[in-house]
Amino acid sequence: MRKRILDFNHVMNSRNRVKALLSTIEVSKLTVNEIKEAKSFFKSRGYKLKNTDWHTFYKSMNGEFHKDYIPLGLFKTKISPKLNESTQWPALLDKNIIYRIFRDFELPKRVVQNINGFYYINDKPVNINEAINEIDKNGKQLIIKPSIDSGGGKKVVAFKVTGHTTSYKNLSIEELLKVYKKDFIVQEFLEQSDTMGKLNPSSLNTLRVISYLNDDGVNIISTTARVGGLNSHTDNYSSGGLLCGVDDDGKIKTKGYSKKGEALDHTFFGAELMGYVVPNYNLVVDMVKSMHVRLPYFKLVSWDIAINKDNKPVLVEYNTYNQGLEVQIVTGPLFGKFTDEILAKALE
Repeated sequence: MRKRILDFNHVMNSRNRVKALLSTIEVSKLTVNEIKEAKSFFKSRGYKLKNTDWHTFYKSMNGEFHKDYIPLGLFKTKISPKLNESTQWPALLDKNIIYRIFRDFELPKRVVQNINGFYYINDKPVNINEAINEIDKNGKQLIIKPSIDSGGGKKVVAFKVTGHTTSYKNLSIEELLKVYKKDFIVQEFLEQSDTMGKLNPSSLNTLRVISYLNDDGVNIISTTARVGGLNSHTDNYSSGGLLCGVDDDGKIKTKGYSKKGEALDHTFFGAELMGYVVPNYNLVVDMVKSMHVRLPYFKLVSWDIAINKDNKPVLVEYNTYNQGLEVQIVTGPLFGKFTDEILAKALE
């Protein structure tokens, strides 16, 4: 009964979300043959596609119809629970955990962590006054964000400290920490590669790399460049940023797509997109493959990777629950050549 209720909620949320998205863009309706093709595709693989609203959305955004676009409701109710161990999600959703699981990879420099109300500096428990002093003496631009449920750039704040006062609403350090209550992290602002910074200098522009773990090892399904809006501190598509597809050589291969349905040749800052090369993309791929094998509970993981000033990849965070299916706008069907394999696994 609990699963049925949860699945019902996922389906309704998916339906409401796609209708809201379609209401904000110019809609390109599917043809009768396209609707039949999509429904027939999923039926032949053991699934019932009740509507084709998500297919309509993706076609409206990029002008391309693909029968194997993965609808959000289907992903949440049938596919994700089979690919990823839901019992492991609560413990491993905390972004503070990356400093333990991936301590030997490049990570943003942490200043203070709060885990379940307890403060830590370099894994050592401290009191709130010690945490405040550590932030106060840092002297650099900092980021504070929830370590649990910070999707879409929610409550991610960049700030500096001057005279014990933060630049965020002139709150004191203690007042700022109390806004977040518990389960958050304060990090140094990551200095990104000059190349990635040219896309938009105000935001940390990252790569969303989706990897799939099967018996053959780790496979890179897709990579999407995420570029922030003008004067924005975050690169999130939902907060006004752009999505751009990246090919196997690390080159941007598509226009930038905004949530409003815009298809742009340039970023909001004016940088040309097509052919833009991500520095050391081969190192990004190697890093993701090395990290994913440490998370065997999750066969599908979405990684947010930045490129630092030394052109080295840095793990910002990873996602195992909200995978961000909107990348299909620029990557095409979510699972690519692994679609049949993954759909079959979800029915086992």
